[in-house]
Amino acid sequence: MMASGAPRVTAGMRILSLALGVACAGAVALAAACANPSAPPGGPDDALPPLLLDVTPASGDTSVQPRVVTLQFDEVINETPAGSPDLASLVFISPRSGDVNVSWKRSRMDIRPKDGFRDSTVYTITVRPGIQDLRNNKIDSITTIVFSTRGPIPNTVLGGVLFDWPAGRGARDALVEAISVVDTTLAYLGVTDSVGRFKIRHVPAGQYLVRGFVDRNNNRALERTELWDTLRVPLRDSADVELYSYIHDTTAARMSNLVLQDSGRLLVATFDKPLAITQLFTPDQWSVRTLPDSTPVPQRVVRVRTRLQQQLADSADRKRRADSIAAIRDTVPPDSAALARADSVARIRRRDSLAAAERTQREARRQLALRGGRPLPKVDSTPPPKPSRTIPSTELLVQLDGPLPPNARIIVEVKGIATLSGVTGDVVRPYRTPERDTTPARPPARPDSAARRDTAAGPDTTARLR
Repeated sequence: MMASGAPRVTAGMRILSLALGVACAGAVALAAACANPSAPPGGPDDALPPLLLDVTPASGDTSVQPRVVTLQFDEVINETPAGSPDLASLVFISPRSGDVNVSWKRSRMDIRPKDGFRDSTVYTITVRPGIQDLRNNKIDSITTIVFSTRGPIPNTVLGGVLFDWPAGRGARDALVEAISVVDTTLAYLGVTDSVGRFKIRHVPAGQYLVRGFVDRNNNRALERTELWDTLRVPLRDSADVELYSYIHDTTAARMSNLVLQDSGRLLVATFDKPLAITQLFTPDQWSVRTLPDSTPVPQRVVRVRTRLQQQLADSADRKRRADSIAAIRDTVPPDSAALARADSVARIRRRDSLAAAERTQREARRQLALRGGRPLPKVDSTPPPKPSRTIPSTELLVQLDGPLPPNARIIVEVKGIATLSGVTGDVVRPYRTPERDTTPARPPARPDSAARRDTAAGPDTTARLR
Protein backbone atom coordinates (compact mmCIF):
# COMPACT_ATOMS: atom_id res chain seq x y z
CA MET A 1 0.00 0.00 0.00
CA MET A 2 1.42 3.44 -0.98
CA ALA A 3 1.73 6.09 1.74
CA SER A 4 -0.57 9.07 1.32
CA GLY A 5 2.31 11.63 1.15
CA ALA A 6 4.45 9.79 -1.51
CA PRO A 7 4.33 11.05 -5.15
CA ARG A 8 2.58 8.80 -7.59
CA VAL A 9 4.75 7.32 -10.43
CA THR A 10 2.79 7.18 -13.67
CA ALA A 11 3.51 5.24 -16.87
CA GLY A 12 4.44 8.48 -18.66
CA MET A 13 7.06 9.26 -16.03
CA ARG A 14 8.59 5.79 -16.47
CA ILE A 15 8.85 6.29 -20.24
CA LEU A 16 10.44 9.73 -19.79
CA SER A 17 12.98 8.31 -17.31
CA LEU A 18 13.88 5.48 -19.70
CA ALA A 19 14.37 7.91 -22.60
CA LEU A 20 16.66 10.13 -20.50
CA GLY A 21 18.74 7.07 -19.52
CA VAL A 22 19.18 6.01 -23.15
CA ALA A 23 20.18 9.55 -24.14
CA CYS A 24 22.79 9.73 -21.36
CA ALA A 25 24.27 6.36 -22.34
CA GLY A 26 24.50 7.51 -25.96
CA ALA A 27 26.28 10.69 -24.91
CA VAL A 28 28.82 8.71 -22.86
CA ALA A 29 29.49 6.34 -25.76
CA LEU A 30 29.91 9.25 -28.15
CA ALA A 31 32.43 10.91 -25.82
CA ALA A 32 34.40 7.66 -25.52
CA ALA A 33 34.43 7.27 -29.29
CA CYS A 34 35.80 10.81 -29.69
CA ALA A 35 38.53 10.13 -27.12
CA ASN A 36 39.63 6.86 -28.78
CA PRO A 37 39.50 6.91 -32.61
CA SER A 38 38.29 3.67 -34.07
CA ALA A 39 36.80 2.39 -37.29
CA PRO A 40 33.30 3.83 -37.89
CA PRO A 41 30.57 1.20 -37.90
CA GLY A 42 28.85 0.21 -41.13
CA GLY A 43 29.64 1.61 -44.53
CA PRO A 44 31.23 -0.10 -47.53
CA ASP A 45 34.16 -2.48 -47.18
CA ASP A 46 37.50 -0.66 -47.02
CA ALA A 47 40.58 -2.63 -48.05
CA LEU A 48 42.69 0.40 -48.95
CA PRO A 49 45.69 1.33 -46.77
CA PRO A 50 46.37 5.01 -46.09
CA LEU A 51 47.59 6.92 -49.14
CA LEU A 52 50.47 9.38 -48.70
CA LEU A 53 49.26 12.61 -50.29
CA ASP A 54 52.04 15.08 -49.53
CA VAL A 55 55.48 15.33 -47.92
CA THR A 56 57.00 18.60 -46.67
CA PRO A 57 59.77 19.21 -47.60
CA ALA A 58 59.34 17.25 -50.81
CA SER A 59 61.69 14.39 -51.52
CA GLY A 60 64.54 15.71 -53.66
CA ASP A 61 64.50 19.26 -52.33
CA THR A 62 67.88 20.89 -51.78
CA SER A 63 69.02 23.75 -49.55
CA VAL A 64 65.97 23.57 -47.24
CA GLN A 65 65.99 24.21 -43.50
CA PRO A 66 62.96 22.33 -42.11
CA ARG A 67 62.07 22.22 -38.45
CA VAL A 68 59.95 19.10 -38.97
CA VAL A 69 59.17 16.74 -41.84
CA THR A 70 55.42 16.33 -42.36
CA LEU A 71 53.65 13.35 -43.92
CA GLN A 72 50.00 13.97 -44.88
CA PHE A 73 47.71 10.98 -45.53
CA ASP A 74 44.27 10.77 -47.11
CA GLU A 75 42.63 9.43 -43.94
CA VAL A 76 43.11 9.17 -40.20
CA ILE A 77 45.96 6.82 -39.31
CA ASN A 78 46.22 4.68 -36.19
CA GLU A 79 48.50 5.85 -33.39
CA THR A 80 49.58 2.22 -32.93
CA PRO A 81 51.17 0.73 -36.08
CA ALA A 82 51.09 -2.94 -36.98
CA GLY A 83 53.77 -4.94 -35.16
CA SER A 84 55.37 -1.93 -33.39
CA PRO A 85 54.68 -0.10 -30.12
CA ASP A 86 54.44 3.39 -31.64
CA LEU A 87 54.99 5.37 -34.83
CA ALA A 88 58.46 6.53 -33.79
CA SER A 89 59.70 2.94 -33.88
CA LEU A 90 59.04 2.88 -37.66
CA VAL A 91 61.04 6.01 -38.47
CA PHE A 92 64.80 6.12 -39.12
CA ILE A 93 66.70 9.33 -39.87
CA SER A 94 70.04 9.09 -41.68
CA PRO A 95 72.54 10.35 -40.67
CA ARG A 96 71.77 9.63 -37.05
CA SER A 97 70.70 12.81 -35.22
CA GLY A 98 69.66 11.64 -31.77
CA ASP A 99 66.31 10.17 -30.83
CA VAL A 100 63.43 10.48 -33.29
CA ASN A 101 60.35 12.43 -32.19
CA VAL A 102 57.11 11.65 -34.03
CA SER A 103 53.90 13.61 -33.39
CA TRP A 104 50.57 12.06 -34.39
CA LYS A 105 47.93 14.51 -35.63
CA ARG A 106 45.13 12.28 -36.93
CA SER A 107 45.89 12.12 -40.68
CA ARG A 108 49.33 13.70 -40.30
CA MET A 109 52.76 12.74 -38.93
CA ASP A 110 55.41 15.26 -37.90
CA ILE A 111 58.96 13.85 -37.76
CA ARG A 112 61.83 15.63 -36.06
CA PRO A 113 65.21 14.47 -34.73
CA LYS A 114 65.90 15.35 -31.13
CA ASP A 115 69.03 17.30 -32.06
CA GLY A 116 67.42 18.97 -35.09
CA PHE A 117 68.55 18.94 -38.71
CA ARG A 118 72.17 20.05 -39.13
CA ASP A 119 73.39 22.35 -41.90
CA SER A 120 75.09 21.14 -45.13
CA THR A 121 73.83 17.56 -44.73
CA VAL A 122 71.89 15.18 -46.95
CA TYR A 123 69.12 13.48 -44.98
CA THR A 124 67.26 10.26 -45.76
CA ILE A 125 64.15 9.49 -43.73
CA THR A 126 62.97 5.88 -43.94
CA VAL A 127 59.54 4.80 -42.70
CA ARG A 128 59.20 1.05 -42.39
CA PRO A 129 55.95 -0.76 -43.31
CA GLY A 130 53.32 -0.77 -40.56
CA ILE A 131 51.35 2.49 -40.75
CA GLN A 132 47.66 1.53 -40.80
CA ASP A 133 44.25 3.15 -40.80
CA LEU A 134 41.48 2.68 -38.25
CA ARG A 135 40.34 -0.49 -40.05
CA ASN A 136 43.87 -1.98 -39.77
CA ASN A 137 44.63 -1.68 -43.50
CA LYS A 138 48.44 -1.55 -43.44
CA ILE A 139 50.97 0.10 -45.74
CA ASP A 140 53.23 -2.77 -46.86
CA SER A 141 55.98 -0.78 -48.56
CA ILE A 142 58.88 1.35 -47.32
CA THR A 143 58.52 5.12 -47.61
CA THR A 144 61.71 7.13 -48.25
CA ILE A 145 62.18 10.93 -48.21
CA VAL A 146 65.49 12.53 -49.26
CA PHE A 147 66.47 16.20 -48.98
CA SER A 148 69.55 18.31 -48.29
CA THR A 149 69.90 21.27 -45.96
CA ARG A 150 72.57 22.72 -48.27
CA GLY A 151 74.20 21.59 -51.52
CA PRO A 152 73.45 18.84 -54.03
CA ILE A 153 72.32 15.28 -53.29
CA PRO A 154 74.95 12.69 -54.35
CA ASN A 155 73.73 9.74 -56.38
CA THR A 156 75.67 7.07 -54.45
CA VAL A 157 74.54 3.67 -53.22
CA LEU A 158 75.99 1.50 -50.45
CA GLY A 159 74.12 -1.78 -50.60
CA GLY A 160 74.44 -5.45 -49.82
CA VAL A 161 73.13 -8.19 -47.56
CA LEU A 162 73.31 -8.72 -43.81
CA PHE A 163 73.22 -12.43 -43.02
CA ASP A 164 72.25 -14.16 -39.81
CA TRP A 165 75.29 -16.38 -40.28
CA PRO A 166 74.48 -19.26 -37.89
CA ALA A 167 70.96 -19.49 -39.36
CA GLY A 168 72.27 -19.32 -42.93
CA ARG A 169 69.74 -16.70 -44.10
CA GLY A 170 69.31 -12.96 -44.40
CA ALA A 171 68.60 -11.01 -41.20
CA ARG A 172 65.27 -9.25 -41.59
CA ASP A 173 64.47 -5.81 -40.08
CA ALA A 174 68.08 -5.39 -38.91
CA LEU A 175 70.03 -2.13 -38.75
CA VAL A 176 73.04 -1.22 -40.88
CA GLU A 177 75.24 1.78 -40.08
CA ALA A 178 77.82 3.41 -42.35
CA ILE A 179 80.08 5.35 -39.97
CA SER A 180 82.43 7.89 -41.52
CA VAL A 181 86.08 7.18 -40.76
CA VAL A 182 86.91 10.90 -40.95
CA ASP A 183 83.99 12.14 -38.81
CA THR A 184 82.74 9.36 -36.53
CA THR A 185 79.73 11.47 -35.49
CA LEU A 186 78.27 10.87 -38.98
CA ALA A 187 76.46 7.52 -39.06
CA TYR A 188 74.21 6.84 -42.04
CA LEU A 189 71.47 4.30 -41.38
CA GLY A 190 69.76 1.59 -43.38
CA VAL A 191 67.17 -1.08 -42.63
CA THR A 192 67.20 -4.59 -44.10
CA ASP A 193 64.16 -6.00 -45.85
CA SER A 194 62.53 -9.38 -45.26
CA VAL A 195 65.51 -11.29 -46.76
CA GLY A 196 68.36 -9.17 -45.36
CA ARG A 197 69.05 -6.82 -48.28
CA PHE A 198 69.73 -3.14 -47.64
CA LYS A 199 70.58 0.05 -49.56
CA ILE A 200 71.94 3.24 -48.01
CA ARG A 201 71.64 5.91 -50.70
CA HIS A 202 72.97 9.45 -51.15
CA VAL A 203 75.98 8.96 -48.87
CA PRO A 204 78.96 11.26 -49.55
CA ALA A 205 81.97 9.49 -51.04
CA GLY A 206 84.64 8.42 -48.56
CA GLN A 207 85.82 5.66 -46.25
CA TYR A 208 83.20 4.03 -44.03
CA LEU A 209 83.03 1.42 -41.32
CA VAL A 210 79.87 -0.53 -42.15
CA ARG A 211 78.28 -2.26 -39.17
CA GLY A 212 75.15 -4.39 -39.27
CA PHE A 213 73.41 -5.86 -36.25
CA VAL A 214 70.18 -7.62 -35.36
CA ASP A 215 68.43 -5.21 -32.98
CA ARG A 216 66.49 -7.76 -30.95
CA ASN A 217 65.29 -5.36 -28.24
CA ASN A 218 64.56 -2.49 -30.70
CA ASN A 219 66.62 0.09 -28.80
CA ARG A 220 68.73 0.94 -31.89
CA ALA A 221 71.96 0.23 -30.02
CA LEU A 222 74.26 -2.79 -30.26
CA GLU A 223 74.08 -5.04 -27.19
CA ARG A 224 76.58 -7.69 -26.11
CA THR A 225 74.21 -10.58 -26.84
CA GLU A 226 73.17 -9.41 -30.32
CA LEU A 227 74.46 -10.64 -33.68
CA TRP A 228 76.70 -8.18 -35.55
CA ASP A 229 79.48 -7.81 -38.09
CA THR A 230 81.62 -4.94 -39.40
CA LEU A 231 83.51 -4.22 -42.61
CA ARG A 232 85.58 -1.26 -43.79
CA VAL A 233 84.36 -0.08 -47.21
CA PRO A 234 85.64 2.60 -49.61
CA LEU A 235 82.73 4.34 -51.38
CA ARG A 236 82.99 6.30 -54.61
CA ASP A 237 79.84 5.78 -56.68
CA SER A 238 78.54 2.47 -55.36
CA ALA A 239 79.62 -0.49 -53.24
CA ASP A 240 78.12 -3.91 -52.56
CA VAL A 241 79.03 -5.81 -49.39
CA GLU A 242 78.12 -8.94 -47.46
CA LEU A 243 77.99 -8.87 -43.66
CA TYR A 244 77.97 -12.09 -41.61
CA SER A 245 76.54 -11.38 -38.17
CA TYR A 246 76.94 -13.61 -35.14
CA ILE A 247 77.29 -13.19 -31.38
CA HIS A 248 80.89 -12.28 -30.54
CA ASP A 249 81.77 -13.68 -27.13
CA THR A 250 84.87 -14.80 -25.26
CA THR A 251 83.63 -18.05 -23.71
CA ALA A 252 84.37 -21.57 -24.92
CA ALA A 253 81.72 -23.86 -26.35
CA ARG A 254 79.67 -26.11 -24.09
CA MET A 255 77.93 -29.32 -25.08
CA SER A 256 74.30 -28.55 -24.36
CA ASN A 257 72.84 -31.89 -25.46
CA LEU A 258 73.88 -35.42 -26.38
CA VAL A 259 71.64 -37.99 -28.06
CA LEU A 260 72.34 -41.59 -29.13
CA GLN A 261 70.81 -42.65 -32.46
CA ASP A 262 71.12 -45.27 -35.19
CA SER A 263 70.79 -48.26 -32.83
CA GLY A 264 73.54 -46.94 -30.57
CA ARG A 265 76.07 -46.23 -33.32
CA LEU A 266 75.66 -42.45 -33.71
CA LEU A 267 76.20 -39.72 -31.11
CA VAL A 268 74.60 -36.35 -31.96
CA ALA A 269 76.43 -33.65 -29.97
CA THR A 270 74.80 -30.19 -29.82
CA PHE A 271 76.82 -27.16 -28.71
CA ASP A 272 75.54 -23.91 -27.24
CA LYS A 273 77.26 -21.70 -29.85
CA PRO A 274 78.29 -22.04 -33.51
CA LEU A 275 81.62 -23.72 -34.18
CA ALA A 276 84.48 -22.45 -36.32
CA ILE A 277 84.04 -23.19 -40.02
CA THR A 278 87.79 -23.60 -40.55
CA GLN A 279 88.22 -26.40 -38.02
CA LEU A 280 88.69 -29.95 -39.25
CA PHE A 281 86.96 -32.35 -36.85
CA THR A 282 88.80 -35.66 -36.55
CA PRO A 283 88.05 -38.89 -34.64
CA ASP A 284 91.20 -38.60 -32.52
CA GLN A 285 89.74 -35.52 -30.82
CA TRP A 286 87.03 -37.68 -29.26
CA SER A 287 87.12 -40.23 -26.45
CA VAL A 288 84.29 -42.25 -24.90
CA ARG A 289 84.83 -43.86 -21.47
CA THR A 290 82.64 -45.71 -19.02
CA LEU A 291 81.92 -44.59 -15.47
CA PRO A 292 82.92 -44.90 -12.69
CA ASP A 293 86.28 -46.43 -13.64
CA SER A 294 86.78 -44.34 -16.84
CA THR A 295 87.87 -47.29 -18.93
CA PRO A 296 87.63 -46.74 -22.69
CA VAL A 297 84.71 -48.45 -24.42
CA PRO A 298 85.61 -50.97 -27.15
CA GLN A 299 83.67 -48.95 -29.72
CA ARG A 300 85.82 -46.45 -31.61
CA VAL A 301 84.92 -43.11 -33.22
CA VAL A 302 85.39 -43.58 -36.96
CA ARG A 303 83.96 -40.37 -38.43
CA VAL A 304 82.88 -36.88 -37.33
CA ARG A 305 80.73 -34.68 -39.57
CA THR A 306 78.68 -31.54 -39.28
CA ARG A 307 74.99 -31.69 -40.15
CA LEU A 308 75.64 -29.93 -43.47
CA GLN A 309 78.44 -32.34 -44.39
CA GLN A 310 76.15 -35.28 -43.63
CA GLN A 311 73.36 -33.80 -45.77
CA LEU A 312 75.76 -33.32 -48.69
CA ALA A 313 77.01 -36.91 -48.33
CA ASP A 314 73.44 -38.26 -48.20
CA SER A 315 72.51 -36.18 -51.26
CA ALA A 316 75.47 -37.58 -53.19
CA ASP A 317 74.46 -41.14 -52.22
CA ARG A 318 70.88 -40.55 -53.38
CA LYS A 319 72.10 -39.16 -56.68
CA ARG A 320 74.32 -42.20 -57.27
CA ARG A 321 71.43 -44.55 -56.58
CA ALA A 322 69.09 -42.56 -58.83
CA ASP A 323 71.66 -42.58 -61.64
CA SER A 324 72.08 -46.36 -61.29
CA ILE A 325 68.31 -46.93 -61.41
CA ALA A 326 67.97 -44.60 -64.41
CA ALA A 327 70.76 -46.44 -66.25
CA ILE A 328 68.98 -49.78 -65.72
CA ARG A 329 65.58 -48.30 -66.67
CA ASP A 330 66.94 -46.84 -69.91
CA THR A 331 67.96 -50.31 -71.09
CA VAL A 332 64.37 -51.61 -70.78
CA PRO A 333 61.91 -50.30 -73.40
CA PRO A 334 58.78 -48.79 -71.81
CA ASP A 335 55.50 -50.61 -72.32
CA SER A 336 52.27 -49.01 -73.47
CA ALA A 337 50.81 -48.97 -69.93
CA ALA A 338 53.76 -47.00 -68.58
CA LEU A 339 53.48 -44.49 -71.44
CA ALA A 340 49.76 -44.11 -70.78
CA ARG A 341 50.38 -43.49 -67.07
CA ALA A 342 53.03 -40.86 -67.80
CA ASP A 343 50.70 -39.12 -70.26
CA SER A 344 47.86 -39.15 -67.71
CA VAL A 345 50.08 -37.66 -64.98
CA ALA A 346 51.24 -34.91 -67.37
CA ARG A 347 47.60 -34.02 -68.25
CA ILE A 348 46.62 -33.85 -64.56
CA ARG A 349 49.57 -31.62 -63.70
CA ARG A 350 48.80 -29.29 -66.62
CA ARG A 351 45.14 -29.07 -65.58
CA ASP A 352 46.04 -28.34 -61.95
CA SER A 353 48.52 -25.66 -63.04
CA LEU A 354 45.90 -23.90 -65.18
CA ALA A 355 43.37 -24.05 -62.34
CA ALA A 356 45.87 -22.54 -59.89
CA ALA A 357 46.69 -19.72 -62.32
CA GLU A 358 42.98 -18.99 -62.75
CA ARG A 359 42.45 -18.85 -58.98
CA THR A 360 45.37 -16.42 -58.65
CA GLN A 361 43.92 -14.15 -61.34
CA ARG A 362 40.46 -14.18 -59.71
CA GLU A 363 41.94 -13.20 -56.35
CA ALA A 364 43.97 -10.40 -57.97
CA ARG A 365 40.82 -9.03 -59.64
CA ARG A 366 38.91 -9.19 -56.35
CA GLN A 367 41.64 -7.35 -54.46
CA LEU A 368 41.85 -4.74 -57.23
CA ALA A 369 38.09 -4.11 -56.98
CA LEU A 370 38.28 -3.78 -53.18
CA ARG A 371 41.11 -1.26 -53.53
CA GLY A 372 39.11 0.93 -55.91
CA GLY A 373 41.40 0.17 -58.83
CA ARG A 374 44.56 1.13 -56.92
CA PRO A 375 47.17 -1.50 -57.88
CA LEU A 376 48.60 -3.85 -55.32
CA PRO A 377 52.19 -3.30 -54.11
CA LYS A 378 54.76 -4.92 -56.35
CA VAL A 379 55.90 -8.31 -55.13
CA ASP A 380 59.65 -8.81 -55.08
CA SER A 381 60.23 -12.04 -56.97
CA THR A 382 64.03 -11.91 -56.65
CA PRO A 383 65.32 -15.12 -55.06
CA PRO A 384 66.56 -14.66 -51.48
CA PRO A 385 70.32 -14.14 -51.29
CA LYS A 386 72.48 -17.08 -50.29
CA PRO A 387 75.64 -16.73 -48.20
CA SER A 388 78.87 -17.33 -50.06
CA ARG A 389 80.55 -18.53 -46.85
CA THR A 390 80.06 -21.92 -45.22
CA ILE A 391 77.25 -21.90 -42.66
CA PRO A 392 78.63 -22.63 -39.16
CA SER A 393 77.26 -25.67 -37.36
CA THR A 394 76.16 -26.24 -33.79
CA GLU A 395 75.83 -30.02 -34.22
CA LEU A 396 78.41 -32.74 -34.76
CA LEU A 397 77.50 -36.27 -35.82
CA VAL A 398 79.94 -38.75 -34.23
CA GLN A 399 79.85 -42.17 -35.92
CA LEU A 400 80.99 -45.24 -33.95
CA ASP A 401 82.10 -48.58 -35.37
CA GLY A 402 79.69 -50.46 -33.10
CA PRO A 403 76.69 -49.90 -30.80
CA LEU A 404 77.26 -48.62 -27.28
CA PRO A 405 75.94 -50.87 -24.49
CA PRO A 406 72.45 -50.04 -23.20
CA ASN A 407 71.85 -48.36 -19.82
CA ALA A 408 75.53 -47.54 -19.39
CA ARG A 409 77.04 -44.48 -17.73
CA ILE A 410 79.61 -42.98 -20.07
CA ILE A 411 81.55 -39.75 -20.38
CA VAL A 412 82.22 -38.12 -23.77
CA GLU A 413 85.20 -35.80 -24.10
CA VAL A 414 86.29 -33.73 -27.09
CA LYS A 415 89.49 -31.68 -27.19
CA GLY A 416 90.23 -28.44 -28.97
CA ILE A 417 86.74 -27.36 -30.06
CA ALA A 418 86.90 -23.81 -31.51
CA THR A 419 83.96 -21.42 -31.66
CA LEU A 420 83.12 -18.99 -34.43
CA SER A 421 84.66 -16.25 -32.26
CA GLY A 422 87.98 -18.15 -32.21
CA VAL A 423 87.82 -19.37 -28.59
CA THR A 424 89.20 -22.91 -28.16
CA GLY A 425 88.50 -25.28 -25.27
CA ASP A 426 87.90 -28.87 -24.18
CA VAL A 427 84.37 -30.15 -23.59
CA VAL A 428 83.29 -32.97 -21.26
CA ARG A 429 79.75 -34.35 -21.07
CA PRO A 430 78.43 -37.29 -18.98
CA TYR A 431 75.67 -39.37 -20.50
CA ARG A 432 73.61 -42.49 -19.78
CA THR A 433 72.74 -44.61 -22.78
CA PRO A 434 69.07 -45.61 -23.21
CA GLU A 435 67.82 -48.96 -21.94
CA ARG A 436 67.39 -51.78 -24.40
CA ASP A 437 63.98 -51.78 -26.08
CA THR A 438 62.32 -55.06 -25.03
CA THR A 439 58.97 -54.36 -26.71
CA PRO A 440 58.14 -57.34 -28.96
CA ALA A 441 57.89 -56.53 -32.61
CA ARG A 442 54.31 -56.46 -33.87
CA PRO A 443 53.61 -58.83 -36.76
CA PRO A 444 52.40 -57.23 -39.97
CA ALA A 445 48.63 -56.80 -40.13
CA ARG A 446 46.80 -59.44 -42.17
CA PRO A 447 43.27 -59.19 -43.51
CA ASP A 448 40.78 -61.36 -41.67
CA SER A 449 39.91 -64.54 -43.54
CA ALA A 450 36.20 -64.10 -42.84
CA ALA A 451 36.37 -60.55 -44.14
CA ARG A 452 38.09 -61.83 -47.28
CA ARG A 453 35.30 -64.37 -47.80
CA ASP A 454 32.60 -61.76 -47.27
CA THR A 455 34.31 -59.40 -49.66
CA ALA A 456 34.61 -62.10 -52.27
CA ALA A 457 30.96 -63.05 -51.83
CA GLY A 458 29.84 -59.46 -52.36
CA PRO A 459 27.94 -56.93 -50.21
CA ASP A 460 24.51 -58.42 -50.89
CA THR A 461 25.24 -61.92 -49.52
CA THR A 462 23.47 -61.34 -46.19
CA ALA A 463 20.47 -59.86 -47.92
CA ARG A 464 20.18 -62.88 -50.25
CA LEU A 465 20.39 -65.30 -47.32
CA ARG A 466 17.51 -63.49 -45.66
